[in-house]
Amino acid sequence: MYKRSKLTLGGAPMNKKTSRETHLMNMLNSTGHITTREVVELLDISEATARRMFSELEKSGKIVRKYGGIQLAGHASDYSFELLEKMHTQEKIRIGTHAASLVNDGDTIYLDCGTTIFQMTLALSMRILNNEFSSLNIITNSIANVQAIAPQHGCTVILVGGIYNNERRDFSGALTEKYVMPFHFTKCFLGCDGMNATKGFFSNQFDISSLNAIVIERSAASYILLDSSKFDRCSLISYAQLSDVNAIITEREPDEPLLAALAEADTSILIAEQANS
Repeated sequence: MYKRSKLTLGGAPMNKKTSRETHLMNMLNSTGHITTREVVELLDISEATARRMFSELEKSGKIVRKYGGIQLAGHASDYSFELLEKMHTQEKIRIGTHAASLVNDGDTIYLDCGTTIFQMTLALSMRILNNEFSSLNIITNSIANVQAIAPQHGCTVILVGGIYNNERRDFSGALTEKYVMPFHFTKCFLGCDGMNATKGFFSNQFDISSLNAIVIERSAASYILLDSSKFDRCSLISYAQLSDVNAIITEREPDEPLLAALAEADTSILIAEQANS
């Protein structure tokens, strides 16, 4: 169990904010993750103060928020497809539905793993069931995506293999990268864990970052799907600059300076409309 201590830096007392952040990072370096309740109790702060601290550390790329707490950036073992699927659900449905509408007959598309792409897959599956395509090739590394699609005549679904990650329900690694190398995609649809005006698009996973970078290189058009909680956020590793993709698909327009950076990069912003009730 952690003990509170009076921290100093270079022999001089730290200010309260620096002391809290240092203590928190020391705890995370020991455990990899910690709950919001534990932070509140151990640092003797309010939940509002804890959330502000989390927000600042997340923007600096040191930590990643997860359900009920935080973890060090790069600790992928706490990823839960089921938990993330329940977060920002309505935004993900809007974004995914809009993305699915961009798929045309004759396309060869790549679908990334992740819960926002999964909502796109569900919307695309409805179009497939309605026989809107006479020819469509879908390549994905996600078992969740494959299970959501009911292929009809003219629709081909290819699952690329590799090392299976049960928490993410996907394949990745060197073998997966080798499998996607021969393909040319007319469009790719990727997720991200953060978007920054100067550093581009981020992932919390080394293997997914590497795979996504390869897919972008082999795509005529690249789309990043993200809800506004990912704006102005850095995480573990950047896999693409803003100028590397054709458009982002989101539920609202970003604020400055991100908005100006996207315009300078000639990256379009596609706003997903709210579904009619």
